[in-house]
Amino acid sequence: MRPQLVTTEGSMTIEIYGGYREIGGNCVVIKDREKKIIFDNGIRFQLLKKYYRGRIQPLGIKELRSLGVIPPINIFDNADAVYISHYHLDHLGLLGAIPTEISIKVPSIDILEVIEEWYRASPTWLAELPHRLGANINELTPFREDELGVTPIPVSHSAYPAYAFVYRGYDKIVFYSGDLRVYGPLGEKVDTLENIGEVIKSGDTDIAILEGTNFGDIETPIGSEEFRNILYKLNTKSELLIISIDPLDYELFLFIAELASIIGRRIVIGSSRLADIFSKWTLPTQLQNVEIAVATELERPFSVPTTQISIRDEVLKEPKDFILIQEPIGFLDMLRQMRVWEKRLPSNAMTIITTPEPLETETELEERVLASWLYSLNVHVYRIRISGHYYPHELRSILSKLDPKRLIPIHTKYPKLVS
Repeated sequence: MRPQLVTTEGSMTIEIYGGYREIGGNCVVIKDREKKIIFDNGIRFQLLKKYYRGRIQPLGIKELRSLGVIPPINIFDNADAVYISHYHLDHLGLLGAIPTEISIKVPSIDILEVIEEWYRASPTWLAELPHRLGANINELTPFREDELGVTPIPVSHSAYPAYAFVYRGYDKIVFYSGDLRVYGPLGEKVDTLENIGEVIKSGDTDIAILEGTNFGDIETPIGSEEFRNILYKLNTKSELLIISIDPLDYELFLFIAELASIIGRRIVIGSSRLADIFSKWTLPTQLQNVEIAVATELERPFSVPTTQISIRDEVLKEPKDFILIQEPIGFLDMLRQMRVWEKRLPSNAMTIITTPEPLETETELEERVLASWLYSLNVHVYRIRISGHYYPHELRSILSKLDPKRLIPIHTKYPKLVS
């Protein structure tokens, strides 16, 4: 597999193997004299969906590499480290495909262990996601420059934790954004621009490799204030309120939990994956007294003490007292089971499906099927996109913070709109 882009600046060569003129699959290799570092190891879902569907499934890592779905093996030759910006699969990729002698630097070892457990027993190629036995896994330290000259910068995104990176080379400084947004659901509590400013001064960046996911997207931008107003309105009109979120979206979960405490509803986690991740999260001070319960119907032990509440015996009997938090995977099965338990759902039941990433054809088809089921259960459906990425009108504020000498757009189908 040849790189999608090769550029040389002084002693530094940058090769992009995924994410250039496409969304996702990020893999950026920086060669700087004797140093070689790799930012992200993503799966190129655009190619994966081209060659595989239904009963046609990958035979293994070698085949995926031959088609360019995952990065080629030669990029790891003499590499010093692979830096993972966050845990979405188009950035995390298959850690099992990385040679064990390469140092892998990740946002959180605790959360990685949970994610790897989800996929370890998979009957598909995703069983290659967990790292190999003996792999050198290290956790990133925010705001601290490491031995290779890389500094992780905490940024807001729909996966937690997420980092951008600054690499200080021999004669060039590179900023790699990963995926980020200027302000997420928690607003200034996770200030991407302020965090960038703590690491690098405006004008010091020689090359900015910046994502542009939302360029070319015709959806209306929704921020935390808009979502808060929508949730307030739905709260007054619904008895049963169910919100579906991605299990990695810590910021959105905290936002909903904080809002629930204000409107007088209790959070109940009705998803096993969300419960797994919740046990690894640290609640901020302002939410430590907010009671967050886990559904007893999950029937599984939890590593942290938590209140357990029955959906069948408590949530459905007093639905106005709760917000049920689910996730897209298993979401429909839970609702179908609720219909079995009670024969019918409470009146004015509402489901909010949050979608942080751009919708693709396959996702849209799945949502239509999901909506059909929900309508049959007398559930109103709302889909709200609170993007995990910055919006085009916010590009100027990012460029003002960085003021790079050169901009390389990545993670976008419309690079000319970014540049």
